[in-house]
Amino acid sequence: MLDQEISNLLAYGQTYLLLDELDCNQAARRICKLLKITDFVPTEPTEEVDSASNPNKLVEPLLAYALENKITDESGKKALKASIMDAIMLKPSEINDLFNDTYSVNKQKAFDFFYDYSVKSGYVDLEECAKNDRWEAKELNSRIEIIINLMPQATTDKYPKCALCRENEGLSGRENMRTVSCEIAGEEWFYTYSRHQYFEKNGVLVNADHKPMKGGVDIMTKLASAAEFLGADGFAAIDMPIAGSGAQNTVHEHIKTGFRSTPMLKRGYRTRLKSAEYPYLEMGTVDWYSTVIRFAHSNLEKTVEFADKLIKAWRGYSDERILNDGTKNFASAICRRVNGKYCFDIVLRSTALKRPRMAADYEEIKSSALSVTDILGYFVLPTKLSEELKTAQLYLDGTMKFDAKETKIPLAKTVERLLKAQGGTVSPLEAKLNMHDEIDAVCEKILASTAVFDAQTILPFLDVMGIHVLD
Repeated sequence: MLDQEISNLLAYGQTYLLLDELDCNQAARRICKLLKITDFVPTEPTEEVDSASNPNKLVEPLLAYALENKITDESGKKALKASIMDAIMLKPSEINDLFNDTYSVNKQKAFDFFYDYSVKSGYVDLEECAKNDRWEAKELNSRIEIIINLMPQATTDKYPKCALCRENEGLSGRENMRTVSCEIAGEEWFYTYSRHQYFEKNGVLVNADHKPMKGGVDIMTKLASAAEFLGADGFAAIDMPIAGSGAQNTVHEHIKTGFRSTPMLKRGYRTRLKSAEYPYLEMGTVDWYSTVIRFAHSNLEKTVEFADKLIKAWRGYSDERILNDGTKNFASAICRRVNGKYCFDIVLRSTALKRPRMAADYEEIKSSALSVTDILGYFVLPTKLSEELKTAQLYLDGTMKFDAKETKIPLAKTVERLLKAQGGTVSPLEAKLNMHDEIDAVCEKILASTAVFDAQTILPFLDVMGIHVLD
């Protein structure tokens, strides 16, 4: 009944997922059981197997059969796909063995192998990622990337403890998930790639124990250890917890990772700095929207020690501009291995800064707090914005009549501002380009609003740290 389709998938597994010929019969029986069929006769695979870059087209006929025969419904398609793919994949232990064997010879090839396997298994679906609305803000010097996320978000109610725990490996919908074990600062952690590929080879390192993220030397050491694990091409990043916030993103200790120099990491120093206590550190502020202090040295202990002191000093810092009670200042932290040195970027953040409120209409674009992903230059916007933009463009090109008194118009304040700037309606193409330019400018202003200091106001804080600006 599905002889050709199952044979194609088995051939795909042998070609791309290292399925052994001796395991093909068992894999076929597992797939038949999932599809509730009993008869299967192997046949020669078709040419489409050789040209496949992912399993989507090959597995689609099986999913269509399952829908037609009420074996699953639309809501269960992804889970069934994961189960089918799991049947033709290597076991988690086999993936770990292959990764470790490769890692011992060449770190980068090990990560490339694991990423390619995650894509070929369908766990990282690049076709689904490509559905996101995404563009580069080319008119801005920073070249930040704007991403309207159209992928479904993970919910916490169906997981044993949270969406990050290792117990989720093999859970319904994640049966084609694979992780690799590693040691981070003497603890057992595991690594996997994120389904949301916001940046190249976007991955996550997760503590094997479900425990919250905490500050101090401990997490800075883990961040540096993560950078060491990733190698020279990678970076490790965290959002430090805000005191007393109970933020969900720090409930389970984890580190975001990537293998591409992000817009922020590409920027050089704005000013050079020197520490009296740590004179050997290469240090300066980064030429970026946020307030970022970068420092580097080959000595792990001293570099981590300074990172911890910097963050602690910032948490307790207050002046006439920053009305901090000890709970309002926080930080994001990024670490890389650069030319044999541990290179930290500490992003100083605060909710206590006394300044004019960001324009309320900017909240139409993004109202949530910025994550370290946003700070790095990958500005992630909410899913609802995709349809709102399409509707807003109809007002800009005159397809729909705009009434400023109408309360239900999406992005009303943005549309009103653009109609004035345009001098009326424009062509559909101009409307789209103008809206993108407006989104770019708003995202830049939101990102710039995270800065807590400029070249002059930072001096008192630097004095507290015993740091001076080099001429």
